[in-house]
Amino acid sequence: MRDYAQKVNKLGSGVEKVATGTFDARNQAASEWDGAASEAFQGWTSQQGGDGDALAGVFRRVATAVEGWCDEIDTVKSRMEQAKQVANDGGLIVLRDLIYPPKPLPAADPNAIPGSGTQPPQAQSEAARAKHAQAEAAYAEAEATVTQARDMERSAHAELVRAMDAAKNDMGLISQAGAWEQAGTNPSSPAGMTLAGAATTMETRAAEATKGIFEQATAQGPAATRACWDSLSTAQRGDLMDRFPQMIGNGNGLPTTVRHEANLSLLASQRQALESKYRAVQQRIADIRPGDGLAAEKERLETQKEQLEESLAGLKQLDATAHRPGHYLLGIDATASGGRGQAIIANGNPDTAQNVMTTVPGTYSDLGDVMNYSTDADKVMQRAQALEPNQSFASITYAGYESPPSLPDAANGRFAEEGSRGLSEFQEGLRVSHELDQPSNNTVIGHSYGTTEVGYAARDHGIHADNIVFLGSPGVGVDHASELGVDPNRVWSGTANLDVIDYFTPSPDPADYGRLETTDDHWFGRNPSDPSFGGQELPVHDWSYHGDYWTYDESVDGMARIVANHGKGN
Repeated sequence: MRDYAQKVNKLGSGVEKVATGTFDARNQAASEWDGAASEAFQGWTSQQGGDGDALAGVFRRVATAVEGWCDEIDTVKSRMEQAKQVANDGGLIVLRDLIYPPKPLPAADPNAIPGSGTQPPQAQSEAARAKHAQAEAAYAEAEATVTQARDMERSAHAELVRAMDAAKNDMGLISQAGAWEQAGTNPSSPAGMTLAGAATTMETRAAEATKGIFEQATAQGPAATRACWDSLSTAQRGDLMDRFPQMIGNGNGLPTTVRHEANLSLLASQRQALESKYRAVQQRIADIRPGDGLAAEKERLETQKEQLEESLAGLKQLDATAHRPGHYLLGIDATASGGRGQAIIANGNPDTAQNVMTTVPGTYSDLGDVMNYSTDADKVMQRAQALEPNQSFASITYAGYESPPSLPDAANGRFAEEGSRGLSEFQEGLRVSHELDQPSNNTVIGHSYGTTEVGYAARDHGIHADNIVFLGSPGVGVDHASELGVDPNRVWSGTANLDVIDYFTPSPDPADYGRLETTDDHWFGRNPSDPSFGGQELPVHDWSYHGDYWTYDESVDGMARIVANHGKGN
């Protein structure tokens, strides 16, 4: 943004030089040229020079406003770092820009053996209370600093918005602005087009400034994204939606309805683009004749055609579902994952739901089959609703990462590593956009390689959920539930007896096959269904297969109880 301010300043200086030259021409005409023509020329140059000076002033004021905004945001960042340092020193959990309050001090265990610790019972109790008091004090100080920083951030955004609105109004006061714009409607006139560019530069710069502000906010996380959005005027929000729908559609922390609107427009344009690409591939295949020596190229095109057919079928299903009442499109990119596509679809509004579940599918999942996973996830939500008919629910299917495209690729952890931050920020965004006073009960369910994606997100960035469920897992990146940042009493896992995942994903570490080794280790760490993992057992049908977890009542009911907050530890 500072670079942007410098560019605007330079633009203002350039306009000012042109205005100065115009005034010089007027003065020279006044001293060397007499008559009516001279007077007309002097009047015209006076008007042009005055308008130029006015435009230069607008640019200078915009540059000054942006520079001031940058200074304020630097201060905000400094305060946030200060708050996080206080929280870390107080032993609090800090994930990105979120600082979690200390857990309540546990009550004394009546079954504890007196003196079983390294200190006398009274000393143990006093030490625990002192540590908890220190954590509470740290949280209060950090919370106050964060509140101050967020207030400064909102104020900075609001001030910049006022400055940009004032600049737009100032543009309207320049007498030649309308004439410049009208002149530019004649495409055959280079001069007219140049004048039109001068008249619309301010509007374009204003839009770029808003985009720059929003980009900086998204880089800071969902909380900053929402704060920035709330500070924008209605006109600025509309401009972002029209010009940059992908940015808004992916805006973690923004209201669900806003993301849905942006993504619907993206879905329509991307569907048109895919259909056009499909027709082009069809034509290229038709143009290949026997004996052309293009057999390999034809085979490649046939494969591409099949992928496009699958993606278009998925888009058609997604389009139909997204336009149904109560459904929300939270992400769409038909070109991602090497053309396989990605999507995030919700049944129910997570911003207003008391219970929210996010299902993360595994290998092969993409735009072509996202609705199949969504249909399965809805079964769980319906069972959960039956358990709590007076509560509200939302079911999200998250095919928003690049999943492994084949079984050999599924042995590679890079897909989970690269997708983990995106899932974490999406889940964090659900917390930010939630509208009810009481936080929702959030559950993340991973299946197959999706469990690895969930595990890596929880381990490396935080999963921002109350419960985690693993189904048919090849490993989740850790060897114990306590390493996931969620209470182990709320980490669940199930693996059916006939699930091939238990046999086809052996640990690559030779040390896991020692004579005394008794744990079940897979590609990406300990099997979360192994008792030594420290989580809870999810009931599953004993003789079901890898894709049957949404077929049998045991696992569907088990997931539903967790989603409805009926699980152990809830």
